[in-house]
Order: sequence, then C-alpha cells, then structure tokens
Amino acid sequence: MTDPTTVRVRFREGHPRTGPMTWGQRAIWEVIRRLPPDDDSLNQVGWAPVGSATVAQVCDTVRLLVERHESLRTTYAEQDSGLVQRVAASGEIGFLLSELEPGDLAEAVVPLSEQIRSGAFDNAAGLPVRAAIGLRAGVPVVVAIAASHLAVDGWSFQIVMDELRAVLTAGPASTAGLRERSRQPVDRAAFEASEAGARRERRTLDYWARQADAVPASMLATTSTPRQSDRDWAHIDSPALALAAHALAERGRCNTATALLGSTALLLASYLGESEAALRVIVSTRFKPEDEELVGAFNQNAIVRLQLADESTERFLARAAGTALNAYRHAEACPVKMEEQLEEIARRRGIDPGGYCFFNDIRFSAEERNAPPPVIDASKLPTQLEEALARTRLTLPDSEGQQSGAKFFLFLDGLRESCALTLCTDPRFLPASASDFLRELERLMVWAAQHPGTPVGELVDRFRRRPQGTRHA
Repeated sequence: MTDPTTVRVRFREGHPRTGPMTWGQRAIWEVIRRLPPDDDSLNQVGWAPVGSATVAQVCDTVRLLVERHESLRTTYAEQDSGLVQRVAASGEIGFLLSELEPGDLAEAVVPLSEQIRSGAFDNAAGLPVRAAIGLRAGVPVVVAIAASHLAVDGWSFQIVMDELRAVLTAGPASTAGLRERSRQPVDRAAFEASEAGARRERRTLDYWARQADAVPASMLATTSTPRQSDRDWAHIDSPALALAAHALAERGRCNTATALLGSTALLLASYLGESEAALRVIVSTRFKPEDEELVGAFNQNAIVRLQLADESTERFLARAAGTALNAYRHAEACPVKMEEQLEEIARRRGIDPGGYCFFNDIRFSAEERNAPPPVIDASKLPTQLEEALARTRLTLPDSEGQQSGAKFFLFLDGLRESCALTLCTDPRFLPASASDFLRELERLMVWAAQHPGTPVGELVDRFRRRPQGTRHA
C-alpha cells in the first residue's frame, strides 16, 4: 500500500433529528464507556470489489448509503435529560485513496482495511464511518468501510455491505434494487418510549426476573478476578465439530447453532456440578417487519436457561430450541434496567453479582447462515468423525479483548465444512483452561453424534471434571 491521498464528498439528506438512544444503542454505549478511551476493538470493517466503477461512482455509492441510513451520520451524547442521538442532515465523508500491493486482492486490501479500522471513533462529534478506496495503477479495484459499533451491530453492518455490493454491481449509484428501508433508530426510540414499547419492556423484565430468581448462583456470581485483562483465550477450528453439529441438529430437529448452544450449556453444567446452565445469547431482535432491515446498534441479550433432565441428547436439544426461541421473545428492554434488576435479585439471594456466561453467534452473512447442510450417511458417520478429528486445529490467540462483565464468552465464528469457535474465560470460573473446554466440547458432541440416543446423564458423567489423574480416556 503506497501513496495515500484523501478526497472528501458532501452528503445532504432531510433535516437534523434528535431523540433518545434506543435500548440497543444504550447497550453498546454502556460497553464502550467501560473501555479505555482509545479502545478500537469494537470497530467493524469490511470491503467489496468495485467492478468497473470510477472513483467518483464509488464515492457516490458510499454517500448514498450514508444518506439512506441515519445511523451512519449520527452522533451520541449524554445530557442532563439523558442519553441522546443526533442525526446530521449534511456533512463530509473522507475517502482514503491508496495504491495496493500486487497479488491477491483479499490479502492486498488488509493493510488498507486495518488503517481505517484502527483508532477509536469520536462518537460525540465525528462521523461514525470511514472509507477507503484501493487502487491499482490509479484505477479503483476495492472499497473498504469501517464503522463504529454505535452506528451498526454485526447484523446491520452486513446489511450495509450487502447494499454496497448491490449498488456497485447495478451501477450507477441507485437504490432501485434495494429492499425497502426499515424505520430509523430515532423512530425506533419513539416506539420504545410508547405504551406498546413499555409493555414489551415489562414482559422482558418480568421474564428475566423469573430466570434470575431460579438460576444457580454460579451463573450470576462475580469471580473477583483482579483485572479484566486476566482472561484465558482459545480458538478451535474443527471439521469434526461441524459434522457433529449437523448430525445432532438433524436428529434433534433444531439448527446447528442451537446444537452448539445446548451442548455448551450441557458441558458447562457438567463442569460446574450444576443441574442447569444459563447462557446469555446476543440477539438481533429484528422481529417485526418495520425493524427487519434496521441499520444501527440493535442487538440485545436473551437469557437461555437449559435444565438437565432424564432424556436423550436429541430430546434435550429439541427442548433447547424451544427454550431459546422463548428467550429470544423476551430480549427487548432498557439494558440498564435489566442489569440493575439482575444485581438486585442476586444480592437478595446473597450473591455478589458481576460475571455472566455468553454465547454469541457472529455469523452474519446469508451465505454462511443459509448454507445447505451436508448429506449425512449414518452408517459412515462414526468413521467420518474419527477421520475429521485428526484435522482439528487448536490455537491460543493473543487477544487483549476484555469482555467486560463476562466470565465465559463463546463466539461462534463460522460453521460450514469446519466449525470455528473462540472462547474467552475467567480462569477463576472454570476448573479447566479455555482450550481444554473447547477440546472437550468437541469430544462431547462427537461422542453424542456417534452414539444416537445417549442419555444426558451419561454425557454429564462422562465429561464431568474430575480431580487430576482420574479422568476417563
């Protein structure tokens, strides 16, 4: 990457608007305010080839998206009246132009993408997007966009990138082929302040209160780790996990993410000697037609309590699917109220609150989520699983992500031919390292896939943590 220059393009759309932050924006605001001022770990970045578009046409395409989605031109502030979002009606977008190195485009664009991703956004005053155009011999070949997490969550950033690719393909810049735009975050905030929004919030808070009253103390309690940076990280890339997840999902009549969620809860309960586990799942909450294509920070937490019972693994996973679906229906509320309620209930139960367990499916592309499942031959599955185990790759990433408020945070990064999981744990919470947990999650799911109808109790006993030297083979 050489000779960077900058061009600026003006946008203008509608009138300035101001409103309270939405619940989803508030959730990210609370996370960001606990991070160091220069932290950029939540910034989103993506890129797209530009085809035959000129530099001016690429700039117009990005301008069109900024005008189309108010969150891409919104700033955020704390006032005496509360937290507010301000939508700008006009302003400038800066584009970094730079010659790329020769070679594969996906590799050549990495330094350019990282350049615009790096550095915290000024969410109070600056535009929450940055853009760059990669050139070869002066001709544009790729455009990269970075965005603040207050402007987009993972799902809506994918909406932006899909629209970017669609407009570049259709060219010249036009919204003719795009889906109808959903309501904007300021309008969503107005709904949340309405009577209907208050009823939805009340149902969610009541549901969370019932769960918090009953979950094991280990699911709510802080571990008093001295520093948030004292976290154990591990990553697994496992074809065997993918194959087992597909097999168990088919037999349990659930999706593969639920097969992983249920198996994670089962192993977690087994490790802790509990009869159930409670996992927070980060939910897109785009349930209504008016919110389906909403671009903004919209994700919220659902709490999924999965209780162990005298039943087969397949029946457990089928029940997990229904439990998770009900939890997703109760995920919309002010996050500050949710946390205050949790802390109040925990303290009433004699628990020092502060550490939670998360499962976060971060696969956002339609291609990833809607990929057809493999055809599974039950007679060949045991052998295929054993062969796939030899291709597992377990690594220890050098991460400084703090995952504030979490003592267990599992990311589902990808699930097609292979399953990619990243785990961050508080070492004082689990009686095992993050890498050990991932390896045993793989073994548990492979065992269950190889032995249809295995009782949950047998899996719990097989994978319960025992004193060193007494673990089974």
